[in-house]
Amino acid sequence: MRIGIIGLGSMGQMLVKSLCKSGVIQPEYITVFNRTREKAENVQASHGILIAESAQEVCDQAKLVFLCTKPLDILPVLRELSIPESVHIVSVAAGVSIDDLETVHAGAVSKVIPTVTSQELHGVSLFTCSSRTSAEDRNELLTLLSSISQSQEVSEVEIETATILTSSAPGLIAGILDSFAQAAVRKTPELDLDTARSMLVETMLGTALLLKNEQLSFDQLIERVATKGGITEEGLRVLDKTLPSGFDELFAMTESKHAALKILVQKQIKA
Repeated sequence: MRIGIIGLGSMGQMLVKSLCKSGVIQPEYITVFNRTREKAENVQASHGILIAESAQEVCDQAKLVFLCTKPLDILPVLRELSIPESVHIVSVAAGVSIDDLETVHAGAVSKVIPTVTSQELHGVSLFTCSSRTSAEDRNELLTLLSSISQSQEVSEVEIETATILTSSAPGLIAGILDSFAQAAVRKTPELDLDTARSMLVETMLGTALLLKNEQLSFDQLIERVATKGGITEEGLRVLDKTLPSGFDELFAMTESKHAALKILVQKQIKA
């Protein structure tokens, strides 16, 4: 099966790198198009994929096409193309619903929310498929996603919140860890900041492996570390006072951002 990728921003390039690294598909079966050809040539030099002369050429050649443009470019790009009904269109953009995609393509459409951690063949890729998507089309998509990450099918009601937990989380976690490291250095200036960051990265990796490999719940791991009346228990009490409201505010803010984006997409549809 030949796949296509339109748009080589961070997510488009991540898909190329991850799919080639996993070996699920050979590079010569990946056709890409990017408005800036130089970027496509750089990706080709690194991975050996094929470059199309236009987005239309990608759709003419591929059975499944990942559309990796900005959210407000998705529908305009699709409207410019004459896409065979047999082509499975997969959008990776937030704010554009399955119903929105079906206004411009009569065939199978799906949404995927990738994660940058797929470059290491880890993380969670979210996906949801339209009613027009056949079992064969769904399974082909699932095979690709499962080769680069854990795949999780979600409803459109769930996908925005789940996006924060998966696609946004690497950046959020990095921000949290950096704040943690800087607080440590403020407390003990003799501690080097890079050393503090490195400690946290290794600790985060070990924590994730422990949770996954021993199938521990968060509470079970806390019980292993936080002895009654100990330092960790006191630290958790501080976090219990401050973190819940912070995370509630985070989800409220992202919900507002998604809502604003949806309004702009609906204006495009009605235009």
